[in-house]
Amino acid sequence: MPCLSEHLTSLRQEITDLRKLNLQCSEKSDPNLQDQSALELRTNRLREIKLELSKMLNPPTDPKIWWDGRPGPNQART
Repeated sequence: MPCLSEHLTSLRQEITDLRKLNLQCSEKSDPNLQDQSALELRTNRLREIKLELSKMLNPPTDPKIWWDGRPGPNQART
């Protein structure tokens, strides 16, 4: 599961970076059109990350996808 851990670490860092940039943009007294467009793109990316994380909470139903040997939600433990 090291790939999953690395991916989560990467997402966490991306979230931090996006929030920092959004904060800098919100502190500007007169953001221009480019700033507003960048803010919208970052906000959309944050939504995508949130969706990706919520999908990660739901285990796959296909038992072939289970990589750690645990049974899926519809499988009995052996």
